[in-house]
Amino acid sequence: MESNKTNHPKISMLKAGSELEKKDLNLELMEKSRKLDHIFNHSRDGMTLSDQHGNLVEINQACCEIFELDMESIQSKKIGHHVAPEGIRTFQQMRRDLVKEGYVIEKLPVILENGKSKFIELSITYKAYRDLNLSIIRDVTEEQLLLNQLTESENKFTNIFENALDGILIWNPERMIVDANPAACKLFNMSLSEMKTYHLFDFLEGENRSIGKTFQERVERHGEVRGDIQFTMPGGEKKQLEFTTKKSAYGNLYLTIYRDITHTKQMIKELQQSEERFRQLFERALDGMAILDQNGYIVNVNGAFCQMFEVVEDQLISTHYSNLENGCDLTWDNAATLGRSGEGKRIRQSTGGKQYFSFTLSYEIYPNHHLVIIRDVTEIKKAEEDLRKTETTHVLGDLAASVAHEIRNPLSTVKGFLQLLDGNEAVNQELLKVVGVEMQQLEEIVNEFLLLSKREFVSYEVVNLNKMLAELVEQLSQKTARHNISIVEVYGSIDVEYSCIRSHIKQVIMNLINNGIESMPNGGQLKTKLLKTETGEIFIEVEDHGEGIPDHLINRLGEPYYQTSEKGTGLGLMVSYKVIKEHGGQIDVTSNKNEGTVFRVMLPANPPIVHMEKEE
Repeated sequence: MESNKTNHPKISMLKAGSELEKKDLNLELMEKSRKLDHIFNHSRDGMTLSDQHGNLVEINQACCEIFELDMESIQSKKIGHHVAPEGIRTFQQMRRDLVKEGYVIEKLPVILENGKSKFIELSITYKAYRDLNLSIIRDVTEEQLLLNQLTESENKFTNIFENALDGILIWNPERMIVDANPAACKLFNMSLSEMKTYHLFDFLEGENRSIGKTFQERVERHGEVRGDIQFTMPGGEKKQLEFTTKKSAYGNLYLTIYRDITHTKQMIKELQQSEERFRQLFERALDGMAILDQNGYIVNVNGAFCQMFEVVEDQLISTHYSNLENGCDLTWDNAATLGRSGEGKRIRQSTGGKQYFSFTLSYEIYPNHHLVIIRDVTEIKKAEEDLRKTETTHVLGDLAASVAHEIRNPLSTVKGFLQLLDGNEAVNQELLKVVGVEMQQLEEIVNEFLLLSKREFVSYEVVNLNKMLAELVEQLSQKTARHNISIVEVYGSIDVEYSCIRSHIKQVIMNLINNGIESMPNGGQLKTKLLKTETGEIFIEVEDHGEGIPDHLINRLGEPYYQTSEKGTGLGLMVSYKVIKEHGGQIDVTSNKNEGTVFRVMLPANPPIVHMEKEE
C-alpha cells in the first residue's frame, strides 16, 4: 500500500506586503474555497484533488462512501490504488493520455478493502486547479451491470431502466427518441410522451450541433462513444450533460446514459478563472511574492520578488527559503494562527547599499502551500530617518542661535581685555597664551553653533581650494607636530577654484582634518587630496590611519552630539554634513578596522545658492 503521509515541519519565512492586494487575494481565495467546499460536500460523485504523483490532496465524503472507507484511511492511498488487476493497464494508459489530452474518462473495475468488487467511471481533468488534477469518481456498478445484462433479460433491463438514477434514452438511427426512463424525463423536464416527439438534435444549438454530429460519426465507427456536450432544454435552460452512448445489441437502436455535470463544469471553469485572476495579481504585483510548499521550498515567484533579491526565477524554484533568509537580518513579530509578519534588511549586491523590507507570510492559501509577500520600504525608512534628522537639526538650530547670541557678546569683551593684557609685564604671558588658546576653541564652538542656526550673514565667492587646503595644513602644523603626525598633500596640476561659502567649506575641511588627527593618538600619516573631474565635480579626501569606525556606527555620523573620539562636542561632523548638503554635495565614509578611515567630500559643479538670514 502506498502512502503519501509525511510529517511536515512548520515553516518560517518572510511575509509581507500591500494590504490592499493581500485583501483581494484573500477574498478571492475565500470565495473559491466556499464554492469548492459546496461542490465537494453536496456532490453525489466522489471528487478528489491530486498532485502529479497521484498523491491525494483533497477528497469528499461521497468518495469515502464509494470506497466504503473513512476519510483518514482513503486519504493515505494514491489515486488508482483500488483498481483491479484487469484494469491496471487501462488506468496506466489514462495517466499517459492525461498530459497529452488534458481530460480522460474510462470505466474501471475496483476491489474494495472489504473484498467487494465495483465498477467506477473515473474522469480526470489535468491541472484543473493550479498543479492539481481534478478526479470525478462515479459508482457505475449498476450501469455496467445494465449494459452487460441487456441481452440476457429484458425484464431485468426494464427494472434497471426504470429505477436508474441516471437518465437513459433509447433512440433510433433517425435520432428520434423512442424511450426514456423516469430519470431522463426529470433531467429534460418533460413527460415520456413529450420526449418521444423530439429528435435528439433538437436539444443542440449552434456549435453543439456540429459537436453532436461528430459524436454520432464516432458511434457509427466504434459502436460506443463517451463525452459531454451542452443541451438546451425546452424551457431554454442550458445543461452540460456527460454521456455514454452504445449501439444496442438487439434491434437497430442506440442507448445513451446521461448525467448532469453542469455544476461540475461550472466549478472547473470558476477554478480556472480564479487561477487566472490570481496569476494576474501575482505576476503584476509591485510587491514581491513567492509561494512555498509545506516543507519551505519555493514553487513559484513573481518578477518583483526576483528583482528585489537580484536573482532569476530559475535560481529560486525548488530551493529552500533559508537560502534567502541567511542573507537577511530578520525581525519576526505578530505571529498568528494564519501567518506571521516582520521586517528585515539586506545588502544589495548591485549597489552595496542597505535594503529594508517588510513581509507577511500567509499559511495554507491553498492546500499545503503558503504565500509570502514582501515590500521594499527602503525609501520610507530613509525618509523617516531624514525627517528625524531634520527635526532634530531644526531644534538644535533654534537652540544654537540662542546660545551663540548669548555667548558671542561676552566672548568679544573677554577677547578685547586679553588683547589689552598682551605684553603687560604684570601679567603671566604664558598663562595668557593658554587662556588665548581656550578662547579660540570656544570661538570655534560658537562658529559651529552659528552654522547650525543659519543666522550668520554669508555670501558665495570663488575660492582657490588649493590655497585654502595649504593654509589649513599650515595652520594645524603645530598641532600635528605635537601628535607626531605628518600631513601629505596631494593636489592636481591645475588650481581648483570653486564658488562656495568660504568660511563654511573651510570649517568642514578643518573638522575632517581635526577628526583625523584625533583618531591617531600614536601618530602616523594623514593624507589630504583635492581633484576636479572633467564634468566639474570637486572631490576632497581626508584619509587617516587610525583605528577605524565600526560598520554599525558609520550611519550615525552626522547625528547630533555623536562623535568618533572622546574629545570634542560632536557638533563638528553634524555641521560638516549640513554644510555640504546645503552646497548640494555629499560626504561618503569608508573605514576598515585598524587600517583607517577616508572621508570623501563631493561638491557638485553648480552648487545651489542658499540664502542665509542676517543675525539679529
